[in-house]
Amino acid sequence: MNILLTGATGFVGKQLTIRFMQQGHTVYALARNERKADQLMQAVPLEAQHRLFIIEGDLMKENAGIHEEDIDLLTGEIDTVYHSAAYLSFDNTEREKTFHINVTGTRNMLELAKKIQAPHFNYVSTAYTLGMKPHAKEELHRVDQPFVNAYEESKCHGEHLASQYKDVMNVNIFRPAIIIGDSTTGEAETSFALYGVIRGLSLFKKRMARKQTSQNETFKFLCTAHTSQNFVPVDYVVDVLVAAATAKEANKIYHITNPHPPTNRALFDMVKQKLAFPNIEMVPADYNGALTKEELAFNEPMKVFKPYWSKNVTFDDTNTQALLRKQNMPHLNMDEDMLHRILNGAIKN
Repeated sequence: MNILLTGATGFVGKQLTIRFMQQGHTVYALARNERKADQLMQAVPLEAQHRLFIIEGDLMKENAGIHEEDIDLLTGEIDTVYHSAAYLSFDNTEREKTFHINVTGTRNMLELAKKIQAPHFNYVSTAYTLGMKPHAKEELHRVDQPFVNAYEESKCHGEHLASQYKDVMNVNIFRPAIIIGDSTTGEAETSFALYGVIRGLSLFKKRMARKQTSQNETFKFLCTAHTSQNFVPVDYVVDVLVAAATAKEANKIYHITNPHPPTNRALFDMVKQKLAFPNIEMVPADYNGALTKEELAFNEPMKVFKPYWSKNVTFDDTNTQALLRKQNMPHLNMDEDMLHRILNGAIKN
């Protein structure tokens, strides 16, 4: 199978590229950054490198910035497109940039897929296009509703845009939840979400040690204990995306989510133990009591995650379960041992 892939140099895209090549597929990776493209090529086993082609391009340009000779090369040759490239930012001051990359860039890729006559287009979105609802079905959500941030809203618009091309090609939408490290090794090439929190806690601990803070002094971390985080290991996300290449049903949406997500309390207790930092305590995210200067400095960068720490969200993944059964693959079971492996990898990194 010949696969055109965007985001191939990113956290998920790199693992997806390697997995496709392990299965004997040929990957055409759209890349704008030559350094990252070289790193991707080096990550692929030497004996498989002849099946990885780097295509120079830019999502923000017409035909994704691909040269005409490369368009001629791809036309009629690509079996499926995986569009996983996106701009992930929860900063609403970057709303225009977020929409430009996640919506305009998606439109450019859809038009390119149409031009090169690709029969399948797989759009990698996010599980959090449901807005403020507590439960998500594997169906399109409305764009005219409140969203937590511009990133979620842009991805919802991207889904609707992709769905408009169903008369031209088969369009599938894949919605991963919060992607974390490999379930076996814990390895993760990301500094977002869980990894930002762990880094913040680690740096905070070091600052307090330099100040020779009293062993008995505790500091507040604003995060509601009983709510859960829908973490999914990167290898599970890749499992589903790879299985979909041959086993997906036409024009369906697939949630790549965790049926039994860990609570904030469980995660916090594990991280606190692994960092040997007992001086931090969890209080509800909506806590409005007094905070010290140090607590304010620590919690301020975490404010963007507050909406995710304050409510429970559930996801129907009926379509994904059917896909996995078809391929004789297991549903995600994130037990305590798996969490420990992932957290060990996060703290080591």
